[in-house]
Amino acid sequence: MFGKNRNVDTDGNSCPVNSRTWTYLYITDRDGEAPSVEIAELPHDPGIFSIVSDNERLAELATIYLFTYSGLSISTPTATLSTEDINVLNDKYSMELGNARSAVWHLSSDVCPYPNLK
Repeated sequence: MFGKNRNVDTDGNSCPVNSRTWTYLYITDRDGEAPSVEIAELPHDPGIFSIVSDNERLAELATIYLFTYSGLSISTPTATLSTEDINVLNDKYSMELGNARSAVWHLSSDVCPYPNLK
C-alpha cells in the first residue's frame, strides 16, 4: 500500500500471526508521512469490514486488496459497487495489487508463520 520496500508497521488481533480469522488490523508506514489505515469488522455485522484512512488512495487500495482475497462485495455508505466499478479499481491499482501478490506474507502458514525468516 505504501510502496515497495517500505518499513510498514501493523498491529491487530491475528493470533497466531498467520491466522486467517482476524477482525482488526492497523497499518502505518514508519518512514513516511502517509496516514494510517484501519480495518475492522463491524461489531453488529460479522464478516463485514470497515476500512478507514484519511487518505482516499490508501482506503481504496486496502478495500480492493481485501476484496480480491476475501470479499463478496464492496459497499459505500450509499451504494454497493458494481462489477464495473470494481474493475475500475482493479485497473487503477493493478501495479500495487501485482506487488501485493508477490508479498512474502501470502506464504505464511501454520507450518511457517514467518516466511520472511527462512
